[in-house]
Amino acid sequence: MTTGPDTVPDVRGPNDAVWDLLVLVALHQGLDEEPDERVEVLRRPDFDHGRLVEQAMRHGLLAALAHFLHQHGLRRTLPARLRNPVLSQLLLNRHRARLLTAEALRVSAGFEAAGIRAAWTKGVVVQSTLYEGTGVRLYNDIDVMIAPADRSGALKALTELGYAPSTRFDPVTQELEKISRAAERVYQMSPDHLPHAHRLTEDTCVPVVCVDVANSFTWHGCPWQVPVDKVLARIESTPVEPGTTLPALSPADMFLFLCLHLFREGWVERTIRTKDVSLAQFADIARQWRRASPVTRERVAEETREFGLSAPIAWVCAHADQLFATSMVDELGLRATATRAWLASAQGSSGLELRWPGDMERRLRSGEAPVLSPP
Repeated sequence: MTTGPDTVPDVRGPNDAVWDLLVLVALHQGLDEEPDERVEVLRRPDFDHGRLVEQAMRHGLLAALAHFLHQHGLRRTLPARLRNPVLSQLLLNRHRARLLTAEALRVSAGFEAAGIRAAWTKGVVVQSTLYEGTGVRLYNDIDVMIAPADRSGALKALTELGYAPSTRFDPVTQELEKISRAAERVYQMSPDHLPHAHRLTEDTCVPVVCVDVANSFTWHGCPWQVPVDKVLARIESTPVEPGTTLPALSPADMFLFLCLHLFREGWVERTIRTKDVSLAQFADIARQWRRASPVTRERVAEETREFGLSAPIAWVCAHADQLFATSMVDELGLRATATRAWLASAQGSSGLELRWPGDMERRLRSGEAPVLSPP
């Protein structure tokens, strides 16, 4: 790729065998192809296996690492005392996925009975569509999209299903607490999500289920919006377990949703500081695109233009391209939008324009939120 004063150069950080291996795990996770020669670093006596495990944990990829190592006969390359903890995360992920999928099916039936049109998103869907139901995709709640007009109906349905709205789970007491008044005000001022609803279980490993109900692809006041009613009119039944399906966004709409969700967490100052993006989130984007049909890819390009989403989609896809050597920006015709200045941008409170230094690889590798400053 050519570079200039307003384009992003193809620059990688210093050689880092741990990071290179984590990218390999994130990109295909042993599902699509045999690993390449990069896995040989695992056998080196000077390889930092502890840092690999730490980075995998930071980026939601520990279960993926476990599956990758077991799938390719590499389990014994880990030091003995790391093997069982890493494998345990994969087993826990699988257990959690079964429980959360069953609960999503129950909530979905409740919504349908209440006449609420809903589409399930994120982990409970992509665990199947992108990761073959192997349990490698970490997710801790179940996410669903509804129309803004159905907010009160969804709240009523969840309450009837045994959920406590506007609560948080205390892991010490193992009980539910009402969220603070300040948190309530945030939801009232930004009505793009319902406050989280929780239900206690009797499961030792998964003591609570959280339902996250969204009625926007972005956030209240965001300049980029997707017509939710239009999107919900074309939801599809998606297999999530043998013999069971959930209503989900179409593949093109799911791609846009994943991009816009990542964009919010990686571009808005408040979410950057509390929950910055991870390598696993970018892997979802790359895998969704890689598995998309030509028709779906063209549909993504059409909707990006139709909904005026060029800027946020370019921001996400350009960073993913740099991480995984993909070419989504060019395929979507967004190269002119993916400028150096735009990719380094963020939004502060009251719409303040901010910048962060370095590139996304360095940002993710650091494990810390970037320093934000005015341009």
